[in-house]
Amino acid sequence: MGYLEIKDMEISFPTPKGKYIAVKDINLSIAKGEIVSIIGHSGCGKSTIMNAIGGMIIPTGGTVFLNDKKIKAPGPDRGIVFQNYSLLPWLTVYQNIFQAVDAVMTCSKFDKHEIVENNLKMVNLYIHKDKLPGQLSGGMKQRVAIARAFAINPSVLLLDEPFGALDALTKGTMHLELLKLWNLDNREKTIIMVTHDIEEAIFLSDRIIVMNDGPSATIREIENVRIPRPRNKLDIVNSPEYRAIRDRLLHLLTDKFSIEDLGIKYKN
Repeated sequence: MGYLEIKDMEISFPTPKGKYIAVKDINLSIAKGEIVSIIGHSGCGKSTIMNAIGGMIIPTGGTVFLNDKKIKAPGPDRGIVFQNYSLLPWLTVYQNIFQAVDAVMTCSKFDKHEIVENNLKMVNLYIHKDKLPGQLSGGMKQRVAIARAFAINPSVLLLDEPFGALDALTKGTMHLELLKLWNLDNREKTIIMVTHDIEEAIFLSDRIIVMNDGPSATIREIENVRIPRPRNKLDIVNSPEYRAIRDRLLHLLTDKFSIEDLGIKYKN
């Protein structure tokens, strides 16, 4: 059994016209320390699977196991970062992170403050610790959300389109910040990310889960990303491995010829 194991999972919801099946026949095994992305069109159940792993949705069929224990509810072993940051606007940057640490960790108050400070420094936000979320840029808010998630030291970090609203430059910086934190943890933390961005998925992931369209969505294919780490975006976009994976994902998501097959060349 993998560290995170999904077996024959189905998630459905009652409707006035009967049962709506969001996802079905989901079988997935994820190793400890692996980074996995889930991609697919809107409405294919990506976030539904994420919510089941987080314990916010209980499957109507099948099971989800984490470290051989069945997931029945949310827990501190799973940290979640959403696209909308989910920061409390009346608390400072420091207080937003401390509140999460104080609620989860059982160490002394001194140690809790040290955890908050260390995580703020890791995302280069310590000098902004006394600011309110409204005084921060989108990228800074997302760094606070990621620092808060890492501060409670979850075994699994769940990212639900966390960089979707950011500009390209900020998004690239956030990718590097995330990998830096993952490496500091000696790659022990498992990361599962929902994204619409193919390039983001390739750059960050060890494997990419491609979903069929919903309703009743299933896993269409799993693409392995065998590009060595550490990865440099400028280098990998010109590599044949990157081009092959990108072309394959475009084909799976469109069921048509890729852009390059149609004679349109990318500018790298």
